[in-house]
Amino acid sequence: MSNEKDNLDNISGSREIKNKIDYYAQCFLDIAKAEKSVDKFEEEFSQLKDAVINNLDFKKFLTDPSVEKPEKIKTAFEIISGDTTNAVRAAMATMITMDVIESIEAIYNKFVLLVNKLKTQILVEVISAVKLDGNLMNEIKKSIDEKTRLDVRLKNVIDKNIIGGLLIKIGDKVIDLSVKSKINDLRTRLHSLEFGGEEFVGSDKD
Repeated sequence: MSNEKDNLDNISGSREIKNKIDYYAQCFLDIAKAEKSVDKFEEEFSQLKDAVINNLDFKKFLTDPSVEKPEKIKTAFEIISGDTTNAVRAAMATMITMDVIESIEAIYNKFVLLVNKLKTQILVEVISAVKLDGNLMNEIKKSIDEKTRLDVRLKNVIDKNIIGGLLIKIGDKVIDLSVKSKINDLRTRLHSLEFGGEEFVGSDKD
């Protein structure tokens, strides 16, 4: 009986969390639409989400119940970029005040889904080591549009860990066009070669 009650509590808790995620994602979309800056809000929200989930000390501070919420908000505003819009700052303050900052990634992902539905498009992330120019992004978009027969929304994400080339992320699928992947592929091919028992030893010749 106790296990059954625990299961019901878990289901109820999961449903409550999902409802909160859906609610705040929709609220933030409404704010972005009212500001007529959906794309800008999405870009800044993505940066905010990365700042929280990639900095464990920052996330721990924001979720620490012993720290007063005004102090959390003040510190968060000091850490995030000074030129972020008021809409994103309001979103950050809301998530801290309502104790949902731990769900920021899920809220962001739901927000993106709502934006995609709003624009009847799919978001495609082009991940590169440096910012790509507009002409190249347009060429990539045209190519993906033709392949998918969709009007995709293209977003350039900068990742310094990529060694040249690109990663193209479409939903949960990733097309790896980076130099690093080619190097790894070459290593794999070299390791799989069979040399018939011959030894390849360098030698000095006079």
